[in-house]
Amino acid sequence: MSELHFAHPNRPLIGLNGRFLVAQRTGVQRSAYLFFRHLIAQGHAFNFVLFTGESEIYAPEWQQDNVRIVASNLTSKSILKNHFWEQIILPKLAKKYKVDVLHNPANLAPLLFLNKSIVNIHDVCFLIEPTWFAPSFRFIYTFLVPQIARSARLVVTNSNHSKNDILELLTDDISRIRLTYWAVEPLFFQEAKPWNSRSKQILFVGSLEPRKNLTGLLEAFNRFKRRNPDCDYKLILVGCENSLFAEQRYELGEFAKEIEFAGYISDAELAALYADSRMLVYPSFYEGFGFPPLEAMAAGTPVITSFNSSLPEVVGEAAILVNPSDCDEIANKMEQIFRNPDLAQSLIERGHVQARKFSWEKTASHMLEIYDEVLSGDRSKNKG
Repeated sequence: MSELHFAHPNRPLIGLNGRFLVAQRTGVQRSAYLFFRHLIAQGHAFNFVLFTGESEIYAPEWQQDNVRIVASNLTSKSILKNHFWEQIILPKLAKKYKVDVLHNPANLAPLLFLNKSIVNIHDVCFLIEPTWFAPSFRFIYTFLVPQIARSARLVVTNSNHSKNDILELLTDDISRIRLTYWAVEPLFFQEAKPWNSRSKQILFVGSLEPRKNLTGLLEAFNRFKRRNPDCDYKLILVGCENSLFAEQRYELGEFAKEIEFAGYISDAELAALYADSRMLVYPSFYEGFGFPPLEAMAAGTPVITSFNSSLPEVVGEAAILVNPSDCDEIANKMEQIFRNPDLAQSLIERGHVQARKFSWEKTASHMLEIYDEVLSGDRSKNKG
């Protein structure tokens, strides 16, 4: 069948590239999933066709009157096959079902359908420091993303820092770049527990990859513990390794028994862990947006993070900023929070205010305006 039946068939039809939905939902995949949920919930003026894997056919979040699913044989175990689907099969499906716009939320888009594509490019870290990534990932992204950025109808990114990087490294056509901040899921907003009643733990959240600077964090934690022998805090690392990133070995140091690798956990478990931690330390070398600091602030957790890339833009004046290459500075800031409950309380209060500036409702509303902008331009061309 080449027709999709909707209750209101005359609404514009937005194609959603849901290839990312078959992958483990961390980082970009997790946020893109939330993005689509809120777009569909607010997009009553549009019909949507979600192109994705068969695993999503019965997912309750897509069972809406204005959503239809076109399922393909996509699985998380076949990355190259999924790339082939995105580049060859997806543009054929988009043409078959006559989508007005194809929205690609996870950095990549089919080269054969760029004239009608909107693509979210979150960052260009694969160009900033290629050694952070596995050779196959680096090759694919270095080949595809510059072409996509130069030829897509519009490129959407989620921080001014990423916008400037895209303009410098991918395309200088500022007229096709849009900034739309991403957001915090409501479940992360917690009523802050009294700081002194929380578990004695320092938290890190993110993929276990070179860019996140775990080597520096582990060294800083060991220095902090050596300087504060009365401190019985432990370090909890939430996240998993991923074959897309360069391999790295980590030296846990003399306090290895006080370091715990928690692996992948659910959002509900993560929200509870944020709210029960004394601080989040996130000394990343580069972020296009940086969700963990914002989620931690929503949950009432003091944040230490890097002074580089988009992170100052996201956390504002509600976090302690450090040089991620300076382990002594990171350790000193940990000690400041450990020794000063008043500082911790101030960070908790400022963090709540900062986190509430970002909402998925605002993000989705702005994206729907971008759909209207593209469709209005198409109507104007047709009249001309």
